[in-house]
Amino acid sequence: MSAPPRILVTGATGRLGQLLVPRLLARGATVRALTRHAARANDLRAQGAETAVADFDDAAALRRALREVSHLFLLSPITPTLAEQQIAVIDAAAAAGVQRIVKLSGSHWTIEPPGRSLSGDAHGTIEAALVRSGIAQRVLRPNAWLQVMLARVASELAAGDALHAPPADPRVAFIDARDIADVAVEALFEPPAAPGASPAPWVLTGGEAVGYDEIARIASQITGRRITAVPLSARAQQQRQAANAPSPYIARVHAQFAELIAAGEAAPVTGTVAEVLGRPPRTVEAFLAEALAHRAVA
Repeated sequence: MSAPPRILVTGATGRLGQLLVPRLLARGATVRALTRHAARANDLRAQGAETAVADFDDAAALRRALREVSHLFLLSPITPTLAEQQIAVIDAAAAAGVQRIVKLSGSHWTIEPPGRSLSGDAHGTIEAALVRSGIAQRVLRPNAWLQVMLARVASELAAGDALHAPPADPRVAFIDARDIADVAVEALFEPPAAPGASPAPWVLTGGEAVGYDEIARIASQITGRRITAVPLSARAQQQRQAANAPSPYIARVHAQFAELIAAGEAAPVTGTVAEVLGRPPRTVEAFLAEALAHRAVA
């Protein structure tokens, strides 16, 4: 029997990393959590993970973090230097002898066709570099995350019976971040492909596409109240995005996402989650029931 993998998880203290690390530990992996701030990894360390303090721009720190690592989970926030930073990590992983990389990429519809999304084009550039590296790899392209796109539902319904919706009520095949983490575990433990093989990305979606009118109907059933979806104007949506974005660059990225979602690009459903996990993806209904119960909206 081969030794358990030693996995470096970048983005370990973020939304997905905090889900992924305990899952990997439960599967018997040795996990090293990469972070820029050691104190933020205290919880992961308490669960049994190693920690490494490094910045993607610090080549020496990356080399130390990758020492004796067999597998790498590659994730970092969207920034103007996303491609340069992640390619530097791939190069460092190749030099360190890493055997397998699983990359958390952008949504499929931001990457293909190219030229429609700043972040999608950056991820496409990184994916190409990953193939050129020759390291065994799997790319994950998750659709819109429930925990991001619908995070505001509970707070909005605590304030009233209106759910603010994007213009035109686009349908979206939302995916639960926990399903992304579960698939990532399987990708990291996936048997190696034939030498030189370049496996297709796994495009991850929920089991169905729903619009905001349907989300309001689901929320009504859960709360026993009459919830309605109130579409924002295009201008109001742009103002909300700009106000919530940490920089003009991110505001532009989010505006591109909104345009593509409005055009129906996030609606297609794949069966990848069920094929990989042997169970259906978590539903919008289940997510909303948990979120509203936690907030005690009734």
